[in-house]
Amino acid sequence: MGTALMSRLGAYFIGVVAIFSFCATTQQKYIQSFDQPQYVLLRNPIMQNLGSYGEYEFYKKDSLLVVKINSLYISKPVRNDDYNKNLSLKNLDKEVLYDIADSASLVPPGKITVVTVNTEEGIDSLRFSGGRLDGRFVRMKNGKPIIEGFYKMGFEDSTWVIRDTVGTDKVIQTFVNGETTSIKHYNQDKLKSSSKINTRSDTIFNTYIQLAILILCMGGIVFWLYKNYRNTVPGHLNLKLLWKMLICFLSPLFVWLLYFGSRMLLMNYDQDIFETLATIVFIFIAVSPLMFIIVFWIKLRKEIDILLYCLLFALACSTWATYVTLEAISK
Repeated sequence: MGTALMSRLGAYFIGVVAIFSFCATTQQKYIQSFDQPQYVLLRNPIMQNLGSYGEYEFYKKDSLLVVKINSLYISKPVRNDDYNKNLSLKNLDKEVLYDIADSASLVPPGKITVVTVNTEEGIDSLRFSGGRLDGRFVRMKNGKPIIEGFYKMGFEDSTWVIRDTVGTDKVIQTFVNGETTSIKHYNQDKLKSSSKINTRSDTIFNTYIQLAILILCMGGIVFWLYKNYRNTVPGHLNLKLLWKMLICFLSPLFVWLLYFGSRMLLMNYDQDIFETLATIVFIFIAVSPLMFIIVFWIKLRKEIDILLYCLLFALACSTWATYVTLEAISK
């Protein structure tokens, strides 16, 4: 009976590990949507069915094909900002041509084309340079301009005005190199709210500040622990063996909770369930042996040292995660 039970439990364990491994290594897709309309222009298409093509809509103009892009599938972005959107737009016409698998070709760079397409959202006036939007964009609905703005080789540029179709509200967005820098909400030309949006450069600068703060906090905790050690040596905190073992095995959980709290405080936590589980396992593997060394060899000096060590390890994990993020967004 014991052997059969162990075999069954072993099979369940292997099954759980296998399912977790397959799910954790499956590439998850993320959708990049666009607040401003996105189009590309192709020529000599052979497509007969011009209906909706998933995330694309098609409008044929003689020997030209106007493709409206509603969304794109992308890999997980490091940050949810316009920088990632701009990366997805970099070779948009080539990617669309590849996706539709048509015999169409790219429009030669520099060739200016002005067309108008009638969509469900309104009548869009488009200006292309080659296959990319370039110049003024206007969307009309019920004889009223509801979206006005400028493109620069596919990227939003300068000032965009988005009007309410039924009321007097409007939103003015300012772009620099395709990245939103400010958003202002108006009602009857009266400013209701204004917000500044961080660009990728701003995000990098802020991340450096976060990294510096984390390192300073770690230095302060190390100094605190050193003072506790100097003030009590050769004395130490007397604990029973059971309590020592509990500290060593339970402290990784508290370290992860503190790590989670610090990442939430810095608004940098974006892990999915599999990444979270992997982080917990990594913290347990790294922290538990260190706590054995601290508890049984270095020895705790005061009760607060338990919290200080957990906080130190949590800040170390957060510092490492912030550094990895900084490396990713600085490339």
